[in-house]
Amino acid sequence: MKANNLTGFGNNRVENDFYATDPKSVEQLLNNHEFDYNGTVWEPCAGAGHITNVLKESFKSVYSSDLVDRDQGFDCFDFLKYKGSDKFDYIITNPPFKNAKEFIEKSLLHTNKGVAMFLKIQFLEGLGRKEFLQKSCLKYVYVFSKRQCIFTNGKEFDENGKRRANTMCFAWFLWEHGYEGETMVKWI
Repeated sequence: MKANNLTGFGNNRVENDFYATDPKSVEQLLNNHEFDYNGTVWEPCAGAGHITNVLKESFKSVYSSDLVDRDQGFDCFDFLKYKGSDKFDYIITNPPFKNAKEFIEKSLLHTNKGVAMFLKIQFLEGLGRKEFLQKSCLKYVYVFSKRQCIFTNGKEFDENGKRRANTMCFAWFLWEHGYEGETMVKWI
């Protein structure tokens, strides 16, 4: 079976998990969830700015950083090793899937209002994650009714000029500080 670099299996995994979010996926989140647009946002996995650029159209203040310098003018450091005490109203990002839980935990420490993560649906699987999710302040899971495109290495089109296709299912997971109810699933 040939490995596919979009699935992340085999030896074709993209360095630093640079699978960028289609700006249309971010727009769908903003069109379906009520945020305080006067609030501050941190995008800690900014990559080439796919999420940041959409957030800047709506939010008063957006700060962006990334592990890798991709010549976008973002601060460059490892979010998971960050020791600062800065707080933002929201963190909105697409973290590396293998570190998603750690990104969520760290993000909750650095926010006043909430966290939104673009994740594969399979993040809901697993006994450890089940316990974590049930004890967290996860309020919404916004499931896409249509498959979302991810941009391998930040590129919308493959080497043949075709728009990238995707076989994975994604959702926006939203944590709201102080929320203690059942997680609600919504479709977008």
